[in-house]
This record gives sequence, structure tokens and C-alpha cells, in this order.
Amino acid sequence: MEKTVKQVDLKENQRPLNKAIIYEGYGALPNKTKFVRESASGKLTIVAIGDPSESLAAAITLADDGAELIELCGAISPVWRAKVSEAIGSRAKVSSVTFGFESLALAAAFSLSFHEGNPPREAFIILESGSDPIQDRFEQAFHPQHTTFIPVPDEAMGAKIAAELVESGFGLIELYGGFTASGAAKVIEAVNGRAPVGIGSFTLEVTNQ
Repeated sequence: MEKTVKQVDLKENQRPLNKAIIYEGYGALPNKTKFVRESASGKLTIVAIGDPSESLAAAITLADDGAELIELCGAISPVWRAKVSEAIGSRAKVSSVTFGFESLALAAAFSLSFHEGNPPREAFIILESGSDPIQDRFEQAFHPQHTTFIPVPDEAMGAKIAAELVESGFGLIELYGGFTASGAAKVIEAVNGRAPVGIGSFTLEVTNQ
């Protein structure tokens, strides 16, 4: 299942980048769930996999399709980041989402609830030029897992949205698309210990936002 979520005109004088997110969806079947977005930031492809071992094949396919930056979700161990990087070589840069010390206990609690079959909702906040976090958000469910993808135009909006998410009961937040260290810090401060916040290793400078 491939969905083209939205198309936005590219801004002048900005080089769009072909980016991708690979995330683990409970019971997701290989090559079945994919979202594609076009925006001022470039092309973004989001692929769901059912097991971290499937990240290799998914990343190779994405690199074959021209992906320049590939981000692995926090459920995929950084061990797979090394394997993916080796598999695709210099064709794309690879990042994996990790959690700071302040999020470790919360992330462990989320993982436990996930394996017990009753995880709270999770959200991926994605930097995307010109996006609207209300109109452009979309969802994917792999029962009992429920993921909301929320494009935001800048880091300040990302922090605002993160605060709203934890107020409404979201139990996990991951940041994609090039949050800077200061931008990620603002999100962590806004969440204020109410949910774990995972951060990728790509920055705005690398992703050309």
C-alpha cells in the first residue's frame, strides 16, 4: 500500500533532498505500507517494516530509488544502522533515533507496554518546510500500535506540538528531518518528562532545511 499524502510546490533557490524514514510497525508486512510526501524540503518516503532485520532490504530499495538520507526509528537498534550503512555504502547517509538519559526510564516503560500489547500512542514530528501540523498530519495503525506523523514548519512549532501531544496522552515522541541540538532541547523541555523523546543524528545543516 503506497499513499501519496500531499504535494507542495518547492521553494525557489532551495535544493530539495530525497529523504526516508524506516520504522517498525507491529506486524507490518514487507513492501506493503509506504507513504510518500513532496514538499519544499524535497521528497520524503516513510516505510513500515515488521522486524528490524527488514531494514536492510528496505534501505537498499530506498537507496535504489534515490534516497539521500535514511532515518531509522528508535525501535530499530543502532546495530542495524551500521549494517544498513555498510549495505548501501556511500549512496545515502544513515541515521538512527536514540534517546537521552532523561528518556531512558520512560522509553523502557513504553517498550514494556508495547510488548504487553497496550502501548500508548506515539508520534513522529518531522521538520518539513511550509507544512501545516494540523492539516498535514496523518496516521497509521498496526494494532495495538498507533503512530501519528506530524510535519512541522520549524523547531518552535515542533516544541509546541510536542507539548500538546503529551497533554493529550501520547507516550512517545520521535524527531525527524533535521532537528538541531537546540531545537531538540526545546522539545525535551516542552515535554517536561512526560514522554520519552527520541532524536536523530541529522541536523538542519545536513538536511538543507
